[in-house]
Amino acid sequence: MSLLDRLVFAGVSVMPRRLMWSVARRYVAGAELEQALERIRGLVENGFGTILDVLGEDVSERAGAQAAAAEYRRALAGLSGVDPTCAVSVKPTHLGLNLDLDLCAELLADLASRSAADGRRLRFEMEDHPTIDGTLEVFSRLRPEHPGLGCVLQSRLFRTADDVERLLAADLPLDVRLVKGIYLEPAEVAWTEAQEISDSYVRLATRLLDGGARVALATHDGDVAAACIQLLEERGLVVGPAETRGYEFECLMGVREDFAASLRDQGHPVRVYVPYGQDWHAYSVRRLRKNPQIARHIMRAVLRGG
Repeated sequence: MSLLDRLVFAGVSVMPRRLMWSVARRYVAGAELEQALERIRGLVENGFGTILDVLGEDVSERAGAQAAAAEYRRALAGLSGVDPTCAVSVKPTHLGLNLDLDLCAELLADLASRSAADGRRLRFEMEDHPTIDGTLEVFSRLRPEHPGLGCVLQSRLFRTADDVERLLAADLPLDVRLVKGIYLEPAEVAWTEAQEISDSYVRLATRLLDGGARVALATHDGDVAAACIQLLEERGLVVGPAETRGYEFECLMGVREDFAASLRDQGHPVRVYVPYGQDWHAYSVRRLRKNPQIARHIMRAVLRGG
């Protein structure tokens, strides 16, 4: 981390919660489930699909993982009648991956079954590179019995191309959210230049689409989106009902909303990621530790008055 990043991070880390929330509220629905459900209602009214995420990660004890699973069960119940197609996103370390892989698998299997009973997709998130082997082990263990369970892959990482081949070789339905990756990984395991990460994204999208995977293209990068739209058009995937097309675009709540609306208006299915939870402040600070670029963004927003 550069000296500038350390100084910026130090400033954000001690920012009062009220001031932090003045920035975070654009990107986080709130601390309570009802606040997230209200955001979801508004998005559905405006023609977007949605994704619900309970904020939290890296729990330090089994009770924390069990509490996270309980909140997800409550969220699934709350979604009934709000958005019947809302997908659900779960972080591995929030369900105790770093504590007990078997516990994580047990909790995830229960959530996958409950989601499937509601006709919802559940995606197992991807975190920083030391957690990936465990994440994919849990996903591969549950995948045969839970066809509605998907995973997330990051174009930033060198290993992802090989992970794609292993997942496709299993000859099972594959649902992938493809992201660039928020974690600033070391140069020995990841590309560090923006263009390299973007080029990797398009290569991975091509392979996943040609391999028959259902692909959620999670990006706010206009050039990457344009390249992916070309791939979709070449493969004849941009016609027919949205649920049968084999792809969708996904965007973060509060980030480039005009871009998400443009994709929607072009006729592409678009989901918006809606996070909420009591952990919003700790989550925000942890994200700053993982990626100081976000800290700089927040400080600029605060200095500009929001």
